[in-house]
Formats: sequence, C-alpha cells, structure tokens
Amino acid sequence: MAAPEPLAAAWERTMSMSVYKREWKDKQGRTRSCWYFHKTINGQRYRDRIPTARTKAQAEEGERKILAEIHAGVYGNRRSSQLLSDFIDKVYLPWSKTNKRDPRHDEIHCNVLKAFFAGKTISQVSPILVEKFKRERIKTKTIHDRARTPATVNRELAALSRILTMAVDNGLIASNPCRRVKKFREDNQRTRYLSVEEEEKLLAQCVDQRAYLRPIILLAVNTGMRRGEILSLKWSQVDFSRRLIYVTNTKTEKDRVIPMNETVARTLESLPRKDERVFRVTDFKKAFAGACDKAEITGLRFHDLRHTAATRLADGGADAFTIAAILGHSTIQMSARYTHATDERKRRAVEAIEGLSQKPGHKSVTKIKLA
Repeated sequence: MAAPEPLAAAWERTMSMSVYKREWKDKQGRTRSCWYFHKTINGQRYRDRIPTARTKAQAEEGERKILAEIHAGVYGNRRSSQLLSDFIDKVYLPWSKTNKRDPRHDEIHCNVLKAFFAGKTISQVSPILVEKFKRERIKTKTIHDRARTPATVNRELAALSRILTMAVDNGLIASNPCRRVKKFREDNQRTRYLSVEEEEKLLAQCVDQRAYLRPIILLAVNTGMRRGEILSLKWSQVDFSRRLIYVTNTKTEKDRVIPMNETVARTLESLPRKDERVFRVTDFKKAFAGACDKAEITGLRFHDLRHTAATRLADGGADAFTIAAILGHSTIQMSARYTHATDERKRRAVEAIEGLSQKPGHKSVTKIKLA
C-alpha cells in the first residue's frame, strides 16, 4: 500500500496551474474569449470562469485566489443579499438600454421575472427555483388567452441567464444556476408561404384604403426584407443607378446589400418622395389581416412573406450562402432548410430519377444476391 502523500506535496501539486482559454464567435461574427480553470482536488472537480482575466498571467492569479477559497472551505459560498429585482432595475436594464439596439423585449421579460422572483435575493435563485419558473410559466395563458409557446419561455429564461451571468461577473454569486436548467425544445420552423395564386388574390385586395399595402407586400416578397427593415427604409438606402438596396438597422446588427429585380425597381420608382422615409406607416397589422380575410387566405403572417422570398430563391436554384446573404440570416443552417425542403426541388429530384430510368441502356437493380 502506497504511503499517503505529504500535505505539502499535495498542496504543491494542487497549486500547479491549469488555466485555459476558450474562443468563440458571437451572433455578429465577432471573436469572443474567456479564461477558465479546471482542477480536481480530492476526487472533486472544480471548473469556473475567470471573467476578469485578459492574459494567462491574470488567469493564473485568479486561479490562485479560487484555490485559496477552495482550501479555506469558502468557495461557492459567496452570497448576495441584493434583491434580484433591484439588480435588474439598477444594473441590468440600464446596461440593456445602453448596449442593445432594441431593449423593449428585455423590459417585457424583466417585468415577468421580477413578478415571479419578487422578494428573492440573487443568491436565493437556485436551479430548482428556475425550473419551477419554467414549469409554471409554460402553463399560463397569454393576454390573448392563448397557450404560451416554449419559445417565449426560452426567451425569458435567456434573459434571466444574462442577468445572473452579469451577477457572476460582478462577484455577487459564484455561478449561474440557469446553466443547470434545460430549455424547452422548440419547433418554430413554419413552412407557410405565399403561393403565386394567393399573391394575386392578396394584391387584388390592396386597393382604396389598403392601397399602401401593395408596395410593402411586393418589397417583402421580392427582397425577403423584415417588416422593420421595410418600414425604416430611407431613400438614401435605395440606389436606382446600380439597382441596390442597402439594408441597415437590422435584427442581427449586420448591414447587407440586396439587388433589386424589375418588380422592386418599378415599385419603388412609382412611389412619391415626400420626405426621407420611403414608407410613412407605423403599424399595418390590422390592414394586412383584413386583406388576407378578404382574399380568403388563412394562416398567413406578414413574416411568412420573408419565408416566401427564401423559398422562391431556393426554387430558382440559389444556394444556402446566397440566401443567407440576401435575407441576412445569422447562421447558414437557417438558409439551408429552404434549399433542401422546397417542394419544387423535391419534384425536380424525383423527376430526375424517372428520367434516368428511361434512358437506353439503364439497368434497374431488382434483386441483390447474398453470398
């Protein structure tokens, strides 16, 4: 039996540095990084971020402090008496308003979180409590008396996770409890898009008081631009000489350039230029729904016009990278689903099988003999 390791030797072995750096790309394509340490002491594994470290030397110094807390028996017991609601109001929301393009969603999510975790300190927000929030929140109805979707609850959990990560970075708690809570599985990939026949019927209803909808719908179907991008479009972003639209103020915070086809160019040229804005419309949800009802089109949202543009691009032979560049998708996977799932592509594929089987000299395999 081996002699027990001397305490001094064990301490020396424990204090050997084990820091490493991780890098990743965020949604805007920017490179992010953070230093971590990973250590096993007496059979127990410890892994944590060192968010303030910018160099390896700083990371090693941070690890020394954490190891000292571990051996003193106080690591992981950092507790904050600050209420979660106060931290949200005084720290998180001011940060969100300063750094986010549109902080309104954060404000809505935070009101939900403050109501559920009322009276709870940051330290009292445990994985069990977060799981309880997730379980009870999905059972509640929306203000329109509809079932709440998993995607909505996941966005609220994501907001809570960002808040608690900020609390970790500020040294108020040791770790983020949301990391131990699994989010709901989402199924948000709608396949609804506008057929050519439906488009004709919808445009036929865009007359008189709804006439202003026609150019907006044509722009959405032929460019794949989002509603906010269309409504905020300025004439300075439209280049008729080169037939290009420069899209700014996007959801992903990435500008992009979209070529104009003949329909888009002709539509924009026909519009009056009263001021810098191309469209003077704040909200047309009710008018669009009314036009759909009159045209007897069901289950269509304005965002589905963007799906329509992507589907037609795929049917026309555009690859996923081209679709991503035109529509401004944050990941290539979002564009890939259009290139391999459209009815027209599948129809051409199966017709190719039939054409191959009818070629002279083609032999169909009808039976496989096993040795």
